Amino acid sequence: MKNSKKIFVLDTNVILHDFNSIYNFEENDVVLPITVLEELDKFKKGNDQINFNARRFSRELDRIAGDKLFS
Repeated sequence: MKNSKKIFVLDTNVILHDFNSIYNFEENDVVLPITVLEELDKFKKGNDQINFNARRFSRELDRIAGDKLFS
């Protein structure tokens, strides 16, 4: 039987709790709705852990996405 990929849609709270969560889905597909990205932008300012996680996730997303188009 062929392994089929699953699609996981991440919520803002998942990312704010663990900015590395995007790597927990192995060979599956991860979807980040635009709403989540907009909400994360609002959390970037500040000195709390969730603010750090929002900034770190944003940098990591830029690093792995580069100039690639999302499909």
